[in-house]
Amino acid sequence: MRLSFGLAAVKGLRKKKVAGGGRRKGRRRSIVKADARSAATFGETPEEVWMEILARLPVNSLLRFKCVSKLWSSLISSRYFTNFFFKLSSQTLERRVFMSVVDLQSYSDYMLFSASSPRNWDASVSFLQLNEDLTLPAMRGHFVNPLRGLMCFRLGREVRIYNLTTRQLLRLPIVESNMWEGDSLMWNYFGHDPVSDEYKVLSNVSSVSKGLRRVSSETQVLVLGAGASWRNTRSHTHPPHRPYSQGISINGVLYYGAWCLGKRCVLISFNLASEEFNLIELPVEAGVIWHPCRANLMNYRGKVAVFECSRLVTECMLQLWVVEDAGKSKWSHKVFVLPCHELRQSLDINELLIRSTSRSGEVRLSRRRFDRSKTSINVIYDLEKNRIAGGVVMEPLYPRFTCVGPLRAILWDDVESIMYLEG
Repeated sequence: MRLSFGLAAVKGLRKKKVAGGGRRKGRRRSIVKADARSAATFGETPEEVWMEILARLPVNSLLRFKCVSKLWSSLISSRYFTNFFFKLSSQTLERRVFMSVVDLQSYSDYMLFSASSPRNWDASVSFLQLNEDLTLPAMRGHFVNPLRGLMCFRLGREVRIYNLTTRQLLRLPIVESNMWEGDSLMWNYFGHDPVSDEYKVLSNVSSVSKGLRRVSSETQVLVLGAGASWRNTRSHTHPPHRPYSQGISINGVLYYGAWCLGKRCVLISFNLASEEFNLIELPVEAGVIWHPCRANLMNYRGKVAVFECSRLVTECMLQLWVVEDAGKSKWSHKVFVLPCHELRQSLDINELLIRSTSRSGEVRLSRRRFDRSKTSINVIYDLEKNRIAGGVVMEPLYPRFTCVGPLRAILWDDVESIMYLEG
């Protein structure tokens, strides 16, 4: 009943809008009247009721309703409503599937695809087709990570944020650092601070001496918003390190793999609220070899974990080390045996490779080599239930994607966001 009443009210408001034409003075008077009527309608109906009604409408409808009046635009654009819409969308488990494809030689050829409709990951097994092209002319560079309906990527020293739903693109200020040298590298991470409700971008510039005998690094933070600029972190301890993996955020803490002195690989945690670093030693007895093609991070039951798949091809085995106590560097070890032979036979995949992970207990498998002239198949595999949970299919990219260099494809799922990016 609430939803029916809300839709009827919305239609009534839209009918009351004065059509174009007439003198400018009359148009202003009509807009003022429309705002007055909208204000009267809001005054008669509790705000929480409007929130419940509007948050259940499709994104395209919400974006159109911002044109009803200034009051409607202010409500729908507010951070409170944006967060409420995100929370409701996350609870319904309706997430869209995205795939980015980039040329690894120049990072100038970039394409972004999505399935045309969201899917419920708890539904029966199904394969979606990535048939919606979301590529923008300014979209290219290194993929950083997705977050709450937004995507972060870097081109040179410039970081860019892209709203996958509204298709708004935000260019951040150029990263300046005293660490720039011949062998300097820059890594970026994108996270959300739930305490202050702030979106933060990290930029780490590191320099390493020959033989990794000396590592120097500098980390800066930028908080998204009007007039945003880079600044040093508030951390009292900043262990010198060179990032080595993509990051993952869990409960306001960002995790990523990094090299320290003596070729030592560790797990770095960064509290997005306090901006304090913590170094977590990897389990020595496990003999984890940190390599982007063999090991990476995932969210396992709400905890950060390192998955290692060097024995996937030979023994169909996936090993998982889960952080049980970050302060004491305490880990637990799990082993999963996947039906790789069955996967190869049914999906025509000769060499399986874990490209990335989705939510807790799911990994994504695909061919080791990405062939632009063939159909690309990515399988979503549920480790806990030991079964295929679904997958996505991409038609051959050629001749749409004509570059000849090697390609990197990244697959992820996310909810839609109506957040306006302030620059």
